[in-house]
Amino acid sequence: MNERNGLPADDAADVPSDLPTDAAESMAQFFGNPKDVMDKYSHCTLCGANLHFSHVTDFYRNLTQETAKCPECGIKIRRVMHRLQ
Repeated sequence: MNERNGLPADDAADVPSDLPTDAAESMAQFFGNPKDVMDKYSHCTLCGANLHFSHVTDFYRNLTQETAKCPECGIKIRRVMHRLQ
């Protein structure tokens, strides 16, 4: 098992290494009251626009990749791998 993402060692090589593979690791940057956390999570840190989220699910590996992109700036704010139950 790969300790970073909980995948078997042979499947871990298929997960891009530049992505955070743990949702808890990604959420660790958010703190404060619930309203502040939701604002930080759903708005661009540069321009304040609402982020657009896309999700791609790999049912073979039970993973979903979440990508947040700002439509105003055009930058990708975050990419997170969520492990499905």
